[in-house]
Amino acid sequence: MRVCFGRSPRAIVIVAMVSCAPAVVYADDTARARSDEGGAKAQSGIHGILAVGVAAEPEFEGAAEYLPIPQAYAHITAFGLGLEIEGPEARLNLRPHAAFQFGPAVEYRMGRDNVANEVIDRLDAIDGAFEAGGFVTYQFKSLMAQSDVFEVSAELMTDVSGVHEGVIGKVRAGYWVAPRERLRVGLETEVGFATDNYMNTYFGVSEAGSARSGLAAYTAEGGVKDIGVQATMTYQLTDRWGLVGRASYTRLLGDAADSPIVKDEGSADQFRGGVGLSFRF
Repeated sequence: MRVCFGRSPRAIVIVAMVSCAPAVVYADDTARARSDEGGAKAQSGIHGILAVGVAAEPEFEGAAEYLPIPQAYAHITAFGLGLEIEGPEARLNLRPHAAFQFGPAVEYRMGRDNVANEVIDRLDAIDGAFEAGGFVTYQFKSLMAQSDVFEVSAELMTDVSGVHEGVIGKVRAGYWVAPRERLRVGLETEVGFATDNYMNTYFGVSEAGSARSGLAAYTAEGGVKDIGVQATMTYQLTDRWGLVGRASYTRLLGDAADSPIVKDEGSADQFRGGVGLSFRF
C-alpha cells in the first residue's frame, strides 16, 4: 500500500467531493433512535448535525494508492423531511421519523484522470459522472437494548450524465447501540453490485488503452462488485459537540477483482478511515 501526498489541490478537492462522507455517516444515530420520543416536536422545528474532519481512502476504485482528504457531512430534519448530505451524495428522506423510510438520491462519482499510477494514467480518461436514484430503509429499534437500532436498506442509482450509462446498487445492514450515555458504536455490512456498462467503464481495458499501458485488454461484466464491513463510533463531548470515527474494509469481487487495473496495478482490498468533529443544533 502506497500513500500519495503529491497531488494538486484541485485533485484533492475533487476527491473530497466524492468520498468525504464515510467516516461520519450515522453520526446522528442517537437522534434517529430518539425519533419516537421526538414525535410532533421533531417535525415542527429544524434540527440537525454537521461534521467535518480528515480521512484517507483509495485514489480511485481499485487503487493501491491512498489520498488524505478533508471530509464533511450534514443531516438536517425540518417540516417532516430529512436532508442527508454525505460528501458527493444527497438524499431527501420523505419519512425520517418512521420505521419505513424512503426517498430520492443524487450522487457525483469522481472520474479517473491524472492519477499517481503511471500505468493506469495511460488508460482512457473517465469524466466525473452524475447519478440519480433512490433508497429504502427499514429500522428495528430496541431489539436487545433500549438504545439499539437495527437497520436494513437498499439503494439503486443510474448514470444520468452519459459517462458510464450503467446502474449500481447496494444492500446494507447495520446495528448501532449505546453502551454508555455519550458513546455509540455501530457495525455495518454491505454488498454492492453493478451492470455491465458501469463495470466495463471503471474496470475494463480497451484495445487502445492496452496498447498505451501494457495491460491486457479486458471486458468486465456486471454482477456483484464488492462486499464490505464498516465500524463507527461517536462520542458526545457536550450536548452539542462530539467526536466521530469510522474505519471500513471493502473487498472487490468478480470481474472487478479480476481486472488488470486491480490485479496488476491496484488492489482488491480497499481501506478507508477518518475522524471528525460534529455539532448538533
